[in-house]
Amino acid sequence: MNLKRLKIISIFAIFLLCFLTHFGYELMPNIITSFFFPVNESIFEHLKMIYTTVVIWSIIEYFIINKYNLIANNKVFNIWISSIINIFIFLIIYLPFRHIFGEQMIITFIILFISIIISQIISYHTLINKNILNDKISILLIIFTFIVFAYFTYNPIHTYLFYDTNKEIYGIPK
Repeated sequence: MNLKRLKIISIFAIFLLCFLTHFGYELMPNIITSFFFPVNESIFEHLKMIYTTVVIWSIIEYFIINKYNLIANNKVFNIWISSIINIFIFLIIYLPFRHIFGEQMIITFIILFISIIISQIISYHTLINKNILNDKISILLIIFTFIVFAYFTYNPIHTYLFYDTNKEIYGIPK
């Protein structure tokens, strides 16, 4: 196994894992799962799903890299940056399409897949570059991002990104 092959596997693993994490809160509704999995169908909650999914897979990938002694730098920073980049790429592509065509499930899946591909290409380059950020700061960034997602799950801003048009709610269903 080499790093390029692992990144190709990562694309498909993350895409499939998104479908599992989408239902995490629904299957186990509690305060802990609400921090990591979508609690409604808003765009924001799906961004949390993307973040959590990429973090979960990147942690698995971290152990695979170590097991196969693959040469890689920035392994912990990569967990955070590939998650954040995936979110931004998804939003940049998704929002204009949603505005023009409305919610189209197949288009959303294609955009998700494209955002995963692009983020994994960037992830590959992050892993082969010299050290960018130390592990302690990277771990703090990962945790801080989860805290931000948790905060806005319980204190959603009343804007388009936080609104669940299916249930006509913001935040956690009551």
